[in-house]
Amino acid sequence: MDAFCAHGFFVVRAFLDAEGRAALRRACDVALLHTRALSRETGHSTPRISLLTDGATCFQDEPGALERIVAFVGSPRVCELLSGLSRPGEEDTPRLKDAHYYHEQTRRDWDGDWHRDSQFGQADPEVERAIVATTTAVHFRVALEDDDRLEIVPGSHARWDTPDELRIRRGADRTTPDMPNAARIALRAGDACVFHAWSIHRATYLRAPPRRTLDALYTFARPTVRRWTPPGT
Repeated sequence: MDAFCAHGFFVVRAFLDAEGRAALRRACDVALLHTRALSRETGHSTPRISLLTDGATCFQDEPGALERIVAFVGSPRVCELLSGLSRPGEEDTPRLKDAHYYHEQTRRDWDGDWHRDSQFGQADPEVERAIVATTTAVHFRVALEDDDRLEIVPGSHARWDTPDELRIRRGADRTTPDMPNAARIALRAGDACVFHAWSIHRATYLRAPPRRTLDALYTFARPTVRRWTPPGT
């Protein structure tokens, strides 16, 4: 909790043992193998596939694999890691928004763009700034093979961009390796990482070594306020 407040992320070593990791990878690989067999692009040139959005198709022959993934990302053990991460005024119970499977590409290597997830669909930086200041979204990811691709600017979840950060993130050189104060998060197979989606971060995408990382995105809703209406009005 202290590490998340200060840095916007924390790592849990050996969150999954070898047996649990192998079982979860087998389930996720069902979707990846299905996608690669059907598409020349998705699963080959993209860094991730959606397990929930495309679940009906990817898991049509093995629905038990999807059930295993959903049971894991909704498990008390995972949700316990997210408890207490919401802002005042938000519900403490996380809501699963999506789950993705990050994989190695088969065609080319490239560096990802520096970004906050809050910027997607928000052309106006001031609108995005309000989102960063008032809401919470959290990634939980677990490495099923060693994964050192993620880079984060510690503490950026709790503040707005510096001029240099904004120039990089919203400018023409979004893949520069020169983001100030960035830190690389190295996960061993079985390690988990929780990080704030509004943090400035990116990943590098390589053909080798294999990447197999399950990532689930959660949000925290604000309680619905219902007004009492007197009978007969």
